[in-house]
Amino acid sequence: MADWAIGLVAAFCALYIYIFYTQLAGRPGAPITQDVVVGVVGLVLLLEATRRALGPPLVIVASVFLLYSLLGPYMPSIVAHGGVSVNGLVNHQWVSAQGVFGIALGVSTSFVFLFVLFGALLDKAGAGNYFIKVAFSLLGHYRGGPAKAAVVASGMTGLISGSSIANTVTTGTFTIPMMKRVGFSSEKAGAVEVSSSVNGQIMPPVMGAAAFLMVEYVGISYVEVIKHAFLPALISYIALMYIVHLEALKANMQGLPSANPARPLLNKVISFMTGLILIMALSFAVYYGLGCLSLFWVMLLLG
Repeated sequence: MADWAIGLVAAFCALYIYIFYTQLAGRPGAPITQDVVVGVVGLVLLLEATRRALGPPLVIVASVFLLYSLLGPYMPSIVAHGGVSVNGLVNHQWVSAQGVFGIALGVSTSFVFLFVLFGALLDKAGAGNYFIKVAFSLLGHYRGGPAKAAVVASGMTGLISGSSIANTVTTGTFTIPMMKRVGFSSEKAGAVEVSSSVNGQIMPPVMGAAAFLMVEYVGISYVEVIKHAFLPALISYIALMYIVHLEALKANMQGLPSANPARPLLNKVISFMTGLILIMALSFAVYYGLGCLSLFWVMLLLG
């Protein structure tokens, strides 16, 4: 019951700008006591929601910066500043469109959500599991094969994920035991998986939220970001593959037994590319199909 009450209060605080938009527009930069109270309650509940969702570290970081804004005049000279009042802090962080409800949240709701949604749908359709199987089919039987497969699988999962955590959860539960099986220590297996999964966050077309913020702040198209991000992401995965190969040679590791040793590598590559092209075609069909469907309804209503 208490959680429901907290949720309702938080929802009201979030809707405060919408409900009282006319009054707030009439007093820009001059919040009244009601605005300050709602803003303080909203910030406290936002910190509590952050603690429940992500744990204490981010709450501590955010709280330190909030205190730094208020206690600027009392800081050492090298980091001291003029400070800001509670009213000014709340006005900037909650009442205006520059703090909590600023560009970051706008980009998250308008761009990030859609890309993450399509990636999640594709993953639930089996794309993540398909990428893992393809990677092991191509590389599992080479020296340190599971580690190389982990790198490739994380790179391909990064195509649809954009989240290093989701990437680790999707591929790591399968690749880490396989890496330990061929001789990698627990620490090295975890390091390979984490490194490749983190790099998946910069693998186009679905990247982390930072890419969308770049689009919003710099004013360039997302296509330009994708074009310039592809080469660095590819180089990072080539470097990871090389490091894994050197580690496998140093430890004289072997790969996993091949399930179909007679099958040529060229056939495996062709099978992989066929599946990848089909997935890409399905993604484009869904994206542009929804766009055409929306245009159809608009034309129908106008007609």
